[in-house]
Amino acid sequence: MNNNSFDINVRILDFHNRKIEINYVSSLCSDELIAYLVEGITNAKGKTLKDCLNNGDVKEETDTTKYEYAMLTGCAIVKDLEKQKVYVLDTRQFPSRSIDEPDTEKSVRGSKDGFNENLLNCAGLIRRRIRTLDLVMEKVTVGKTNKLDICLCYLQSKIDQTMLKSIKARLQEIKNEDLIMTDRALEELIFDQGYNPFPLVRYSERPDVVSTHIHHGYLAIICDTSSSVMMLPTTLFEILEHVEEHRQTPIIGTFIRLIRFSAVFLSIYLVPLWMLIKNQGNISFKTLFSIILVELAIELLRIATIHTPDSISNTMGMIAAILLGEFAIELGFFSGEILLFVSIGNVCDFATPNYELSLTNKYVKIFMILFSGLFGWLGFIAYQIILYMYLISLKPFGFSYLYPLIPFNGKDLLQFIIREPKK
Repeated sequence: MNNNSFDINVRILDFHNRKIEINYVSSLCSDELIAYLVEGITNAKGKTLKDCLNNGDVKEETDTTKYEYAMLTGCAIVKDLEKQKVYVLDTRQFPSRSIDEPDTEKSVRGSKDGFNENLLNCAGLIRRRIRTLDLVMEKVTVGKTNKLDICLCYLQSKIDQTMLKSIKARLQEIKNEDLIMTDRALEELIFDQGYNPFPLVRYSERPDVVSTHIHHGYLAIICDTSSSVMMLPTTLFEILEHVEEHRQTPIIGTFIRLIRFSAVFLSIYLVPLWMLIKNQGNISFKTLFSIILVELAIELLRIATIHTPDSISNTMGMIAAILLGEFAIELGFFSGEILLFVSIGNVCDFATPNYELSLTNKYVKIFMILFSGLFGWLGFIAYQIILYMYLISLKPFGFSYLYPLIPFNGKDLLQFIIREPKK
């Protein structure tokens, strides 16, 4: 293979006076497995070349495109130049971080392992929890030239076959070359998301959460090089669930869930309703401008904090306290009441268990404030009608985004509100 890359290596060996060529990418392969492979060929203990390949997974391949792609994923390619045969051996050892608990989905009790960027490791963490042959781990390669390996995980006896066929058909249609952002790019292509701000899939880095989703008869998609696993289909109510609710007793879990639901509701509606009630529907431009400015300032601080190194994060917090604290009130930039209600709303926003949904709720709230400030109660009501009609219209792969509220299913809705004991 003609390539000047330092990590693409070629070894030429002798096997019964025949030239054998080994091609592999050293940065993606195990040195021990390559050395073991070379030893097996040079010692020539078997009658045929295939008998001497010391590896558990050996496959003969004739398609040039397929075996070159396999090499770029960490496999070793063994070529018998005289007999024109090519063997593909699995020698992968990807550079990856350890299996740690995800920062965004921590729980007091329960397992502390989390997915990493290795596709095989992620599949293994799910296999540890669902020990049945009914579990299917179907590997699919998508893309055109810069291809991406993904794994479809589902229970054969429970999965909706119509949905599964639809997703496979969409995956086969993907010819994009820009799939470096893996799960994010894949979600947009599968759902044709466009400018829809609401998350149509649920992401998780916890194997227990993903395994539960699969056990309920749904689909999970693992993307190579991504530690987040996509779960679909999903609903707004499922996105609001958190693993901590299932790690406590049913009564405590229900209490935590109700507090969480209340906090999410307040994060959206507290500031607009306070603004309308206090000003009796007639909001001055100064008040509206002050509220929008504080909301945007807090959002700016959130974005800045994400990019702030840990060594100066304390300094960042002090600057934020000065900008949005008593100093700003004394100068007359904002009133203490505005800062109080906006701050409570943003603290409630942190209780949203899904990061993508918390960002969406933030911008839903800002536009709600604008509609309410410009048009009063009429604008608030009109905005609610537009918002909920849009949510009702969201039906990814035929599943209602607001189920079990729409279509209404009282039993399932009660199970989402109350954490029932295991039976």
